[in-house]
Amino acid sequence: MQLPARKSLMVWLYILLLTLATGAVFFLATPSPQDDFVHYQKFIETLAGLRLDLSIPGFHGSDIFGFIVYVFTRSPIAEIYGLIIAALFLPLLGFLAGRSLFRNTWHGIALATIVTMMPFVSFVCLRGWTGPGYWFWMLLTIFLAAERSKWTGIPWALAILTKPFAIIFLPLIYVIYQPPSRNSKPATRNFWWVLLTAAAMIILYMIIQYTQAGRIIVGAHSDVTAGGILQSPKRIIMNLAHSLQMLFSVHNYYFPNPALTGPGNLMHTSPVLIFLGLFGLLAPKNYWPNLRLPLALLGGAALGIAMNALLDHMDHFYMEASILLLIIAALPVLKKHPLWIPIALATLHFQWLYFYLQFRTGFGLGYWFFLIPLVVDICVSVWFLLKSRRILEY
Repeated sequence: MQLPARKSLMVWLYILLLTLATGAVFFLATPSPQDDFVHYQKFIETLAGLRLDLSIPGFHGSDIFGFIVYVFTRSPIAEIYGLIIAALFLPLLGFLAGRSLFRNTWHGIALATIVTMMPFVSFVCLRGWTGPGYWFWMLLTIFLAAERSKWTGIPWALAILTKPFAIIFLPLIYVIYQPPSRNSKPATRNFWWVLLTAAAMIILYMIIQYTQAGRIIVGAHSDVTAGGILQSPKRIIMNLAHSLQMLFSVHNYYFPNPALTGPGNLMHTSPVLIFLGLFGLLAPKNYWPNLRLPLALLGGAALGIAMNALLDHMDHFYMEASILLLIIAALPVLKKHPLWIPIALATLHFQWLYFYLQFRTGFGLGYWFFLIPLVVDICVSVWFLLKSRRILEY
């Protein structure tokens, strides 16, 4: 959808504003390397020494950002700085992914806003976790797939090599690349090229790791084998029950092990968005001209949650690929029923409080941490005032 030059400029200024606000918060925050960081930093330092060592624990698909920073700076926390750079691209990539997938600027703005309003995605990199890199690759995958690019397999493989749950994008990518008519063969050929590229990268990674380490390492858990991660049927059922609470509740009580309940286990997204996403997927004729897309989104999201349920515990960080698909599914519903927007936005604020409570000491957070939701609130309020008459018609 082509916008007039003035409106297009306003859109890009908004994306820039989100990026600048995110950058300002990162500038004021204090990195605090912890746990998994040591593996990722060691990997990029080893790689800078011209040695690819996949025997180092961790999924290293997002270490490319830190590697580039380390090559130029030799910083002992280059991994964190690299992920901060990735985080600064998330508003832009969210916009590009949403706009390209729906062929509509509004959806791009909405997705950029939602992604920016998820601090457990962006700011966990201050401790060395790879959330921003993971979302960078996932959003880039969706953007390139929506453009039917033959290069989609590269970021998709890197997303999977950051967290294997990104494999659930397969149904969505397959549907996107299906031609609108039987005569559109290039799009179909591109899909097989994408699949081959991603598979080749992942298989090569696993072969190298098995050669070097003698086994496939499960992320940063060096003491866990690939065959030992599956849980008992009872645990799987408890995990599935817990997943419902995590997705549809603002507050989260980790009943499999109550002692582990804390702000970091609480909601990382909005239960309203999850509800609207599922509503749109279960009533697809009202929101989707192509009924194959909602089926792919629903199937992929369900597969991701099922994959997580097989593990020791449900974790929002493990469920992020599924959550992204459900957020995408919510966009057409928000577009058609804009009165839900302030409610969804309000529930997105809880995670900022939870993140602040969890990390204010470690990351040196002050009240300036809430600059991003403040900027978003002001912009959305102005938009509502300008569009109030049209919105109230819904």
